[in-house]
Amino acid sequence: METPLWMKTFVTVVDLQSFSRAAEILGMTQSSVSRQVSALERHLGVAVLKRTTRSLALTAEGTLFYEAAQKALAAIEEAEASIGRSDTLSGVVRITAPLTLAQARLIGFIAEFQRSHPKIQVELKVSDHALNLVADHLDLAVRVGQIGDSSNLVRRVGVAHRVMVAAPAYLAAAGTPRRPVDLRDHNCITYALLSTGTNWHLLGHPPVAVQGNFRADSPDALRAAALSGLGIAVNARWLFEEDLASGRLVELLPDHPPVDMPIHLVMPPTRHVAARVRALSAHLVGAFQRDPLLRSN
Repeated sequence: METPLWMKTFVTVVDLQSFSRAAEILGMTQSSVSRQVSALERHLGVAVLKRTTRSLALTAEGTLFYEAAQKALAAIEEAEASIGRSDTLSGVVRITAPLTLAQARLIGFIAEFQRSHPKIQVELKVSDHALNLVADHLDLAVRVGQIGDSSNLVRRVGVAHRVMVAAPAYLAAAGTPRRPVDLRDHNCITYALLSTGTNWHLLGHPPVAVQGNFRADSPDALRAAALSGLGIAVNARWLFEEDLASGRLVELLPDHPPVDMPIHLVMPPTRHVAARVRALSAHLVGAFQRDPLLRSN
């Protein structure tokens, strides 16, 4: 029966938004991929994709079939995995994560995973904004910070240990804060996506309202501003670890560090989680716990 193969081809095309990339991953020619999707449409009696020379999109019927096909393929993977055929794990896992965490740690964790599961393709979408897992067809998200009320499946896997830093040049000109309240007299570089805004929460001290003349929605921009001597910045230690080791940045108020932020794995609300997604999730849980900068206490 050809239907499972047609389904797998169709789902891969949708996941990657490309016939040519799907062909590469499936080890087929692009014309074969196109023929299989056309065969599926003839079998179903409806169009599942709207195709142009520059893009493709799901039809209403295609959206319904895509969701059902994902569940069916997940069930097949589950059946194969249940008899120990881990070598059969294949397909695409689409994951999103913040840029700096992806660069500092996550890509390395994924590389370890793919060495054991070379048939699994991982597509990483980096964003410091919380993407919609369902609308963006994502299997998994790594998110830093508190998770509000959500129908998604959420698991805490680690912690972002944060640190307050400034460049030696800034401290030479503006002085070094000795107490949390001293921050009110400094130029503080603020992160636009921080839910607490300009209130910095420090361990063992009430929140401190800070102010400054530079605000950004990118941790990399905060780091660059701190390195330029613009002011004092707060973010995850992994963002600054090389700068602290080299002396380009100095840690401030170590007795009152910024409070840690939790790290979660988030999956869409479904009872059918593909075996490849569960395998990557399990690997990431272990990898986070082995890393001293990410391990939960």
